[in-house]
Amino acid sequence: MSTLQENTGAHNESFESYRQRITNFSNDFEFGIFLFLIRKSIWIFIIILMTATVGAYLYLRHTPKIYQSSAIIQVNVTNQAASILNVNYGVSDGSDELKTKVELMRSPLIIKKALLKMNAEVGYFTKGQILEDNKYGNNSFVIYDIEIFDSTIIGKRFFVEQKKGGFYLVDENDIITKEFKENSIVELDKFKFKFKIVSAAQFNKEYESDRLFFVLQSPKFLLPQINKSLDINVLNPGAKTIEVNMQHENTKFATDFVNSLIGVFDIYSLNKKSISSDNVIEFIRVQKDSVESRLKDNERLIQAFQKDNDLKGTSGLSNSYLTQLGSLEQSLANFQIESSVLKQINDEVSAFGINTEVEDMIPVLIGRSFESTLQSLIVNLKSKVDERRELLNTVTLENNKVVLLDKQIKLQIKLILKAIDVVTKQNQAKISSTIEQINLLEGQLYSLPEKELELTRLNRVLGINNKYYTILLEKETEYRLSTAGLTTQNEVLSFAENTNMPVSPRSNLIYIVSSIFVLFIYIVVILLKYILHDKITTLNEITKLSNASIGILGIVPNYKSKIPVSQLIIDKNPKSLISEAFRSIRTNLQFLSNFDGPKTLGVTSTVSGEGKTFVALNLAGIIAYSGKKVIVLDLDMRRPKIHLGFGVENYTGMSTLLIGKDNLVSCINKSSLENLDFITAGPIPPNPSELILNG
Repeated sequence: MSTLQENTGAHNESFESYRQRITNFSNDFEFGIFLFLIRKSIWIFIIILMTATVGAYLYLRHTPKIYQSSAIIQVNVTNQAASILNVNYGVSDGSDELKTKVELMRSPLIIKKALLKMNAEVGYFTKGQILEDNKYGNNSFVIYDIEIFDSTIIGKRFFVEQKKGGFYLVDENDIITKEFKENSIVELDKFKFKFKIVSAAQFNKEYESDRLFFVLQSPKFLLPQINKSLDINVLNPGAKTIEVNMQHENTKFATDFVNSLIGVFDIYSLNKKSISSDNVIEFIRVQKDSVESRLKDNERLIQAFQKDNDLKGTSGLSNSYLTQLGSLEQSLANFQIESSVLKQINDEVSAFGINTEVEDMIPVLIGRSFESTLQSLIVNLKSKVDERRELLNTVTLENNKVVLLDKQIKLQIKLILKAIDVVTKQNQAKISSTIEQINLLEGQLYSLPEKELELTRLNRVLGINNKYYTILLEKETEYRLSTAGLTTQNEVLSFAENTNMPVSPRSNLIYIVSSIFVLFIYIVVILLKYILHDKITTLNEITKLSNASIGILGIVPNYKSKIPVSQLIIDKNPKSLISEAFRSIRTNLQFLSNFDGPKTLGVTSTVSGEGKTFVALNLAGIIAYSGKKVIVLDLDMRRPKIHLGFGVENYTGMSTLLIGKDNLVSCINKSSLENLDFITAGPIPPNPSELILNG
């Protein structure tokens, strides 16, 4: 408890000390001095401003401009025929599905397809002294009919140089190729091509000012650049909108890529859904062909049996038995179809790999009794696979999150396999129960005549296969209608367009930031000058620093003209500002005493160089101008300067007078002004203080 109180007390004391320092600074702050320093240092502001402006201009001049193209699409996949037939793919279309679409658009597969659609296999550039310019969509020459022999040339620069008779290439290692002409086959060690000038005027203009070069580009080579500048995000989950942004130094490249990406994504989405439906149709077709073959065999057996036994039908059989058998046989057919579906799903899940398309399993479940049981498990597996693919865009396989997802995916596969096993056992139990009921009814039919019984059995088998075939035919029709009605309704709300306004660097922002920076640096400089300021510039400072009530006789301004030594200046500039200042002091001195007789005035300061001699000489001179007789005594016996101000020698003076060597009359000197005399300090004595103190 005591420790806590001590810590609290120390904290309060520290806070009070800090607050006291702030209060003192606020109280001591002289805004007038601050403004004075601002006016005095305006040249510093101008220099900083000019430096920052030039720096901002050079930065903008030598920084590549980045442009951005954006597009907005509304993602939605509907199937009108499937809706009419009540066929549902069972995949959630919420925010998770939107994120899946976003990751699909970011995937290397879609990006590479978009680049291939753009025909960006060759990049065209111009190289200036500092910057390079991507000439996509505005190139003055083309390279076509390219055949690459060695993939190591991908990404290498080839500069185009011109001769009088043709052209030649120079690679990054300054290796010069053989000369070639337009539209002729140029075969080099690693590739061959044809060269053609699109615009001769543009080519010549660019060739004179810059160097022209091209780069062979593959989608794999461009992929890292695209990933850095491509930004795809869900804009509004409720509206199912996705925003695609692309930043690039060439605005047309960014625009074409975004539009190409959207087009490729639309086609890919439609194809994926078509493939999913085709898988279901192919499964039904295989089953239908098998049942159709059995139907034909059954029909031939019935015809042969009726012909051999001269039987025309089974009118004598019990309709009740036949109805019950028909119902049971239809149920058995459904259970057998579901058994085949379960086996197919089990095989696909058992052979599951990371690249397996999970959504292809879902359509097979549609309309089955176990659809709700397995669908949620498979959708959950799909979610984890999508999350893993998204992570692999930024991390490696050894990442902890990827390893954890791999374990979760394996666990989910085990759960699905266990669920399939349970459902399969349940389905087998239903099949066994149905077969038992069928056998029971068949036993009751044994009392019928043998030939009619055999014919009934053959017809029943035919009926079973016929119902099985009918079910498969109906499902095939449904899915063919579903496939025919499958369209992507990915509505492009806003296509990407070319823009002339770069997003980086922004000139207005750069200049604003540089202005703020200039102002900040200037204020810091002024504050430093204020803190280091050690000159008295106002009367208030004298009063405040002396902590006493001091009468002020006047202020002597700074004399800007250079003079070698302190001397009289009031006689040279009697109407100047500094002369008027001394007159003001003379007037104020008259109010200090009103008695007659001589008066003594002492001029002193703490250190040398503060203006004692200058003030004493000119104050004495201005008093002499008023008709008063004035004599100046130089008592600075360490560094005497009065004789320098009057331009005389310092052979005799106060020192010789005080020691009795000279008399008063011989030490008095006349000045150029009437009524103004002076006595110099004389030779410098070894003990000036004791000499002056001598009574």
